[in-house]
Amino acid sequence: PVKRLVPAHFDNKPPPYLIVAGLVFTTLSIPFLEFSHAWDNYQSDQISYLLGLAYNRLEQESDQIVILSQVLAHRENLGYDKLEDLHLEKLNGERVRSLAHLKSLIDNESGSQDPHGEQDTFLRFEFQPKNVIVVLERSKVQRATLEVCKEQSIQYPFHLGA
Repeated sequence: PVKRLVPAHFDNKPPPYLIVAGLVFTTLSIPFLEFSHAWDNYQSDQISYLLGLAYNRLEQESDQIVILSQVLAHRENLGYDKLEDLHLEKLNGERVRSLAHLKSLIDNESGSQDPHGEQDTFLRFEFQPKNVIVVLERSKVQRATLEVCKEQSIQYPFHLGA
């Protein structure tokens, strides 16, 4: 079978997700677009943008389009709780290729380095459309993620799929 950048289904498995201090990331999929009524009348700039990505070509076998589907409110993401349906392009300047890649970038104990060789103390997420930037303090992310999961009765902060 041909692997597509935007999957038509998840083989009867739950969709992949990753929660980061209340930011809920998943991969763009046909079921997500259908749930968002992307093929109906105009929904939003974000959904129109995501629909435009649905037919992009797969560059690498593991590539996925990572999206911010919603934000579960927490004091560490204050002001970002209305964001949804955004394409995550970069984290700390590095292109995000998949949900697993995003997780590895966040879990990187040493953190990325700024141009002066110093460890980044912040996670800087860059989204499209509209060049939306979200900045979280790296040292508070793990605690905030666990608190959000507990408050929302979410057993695991991530499921990356098969």
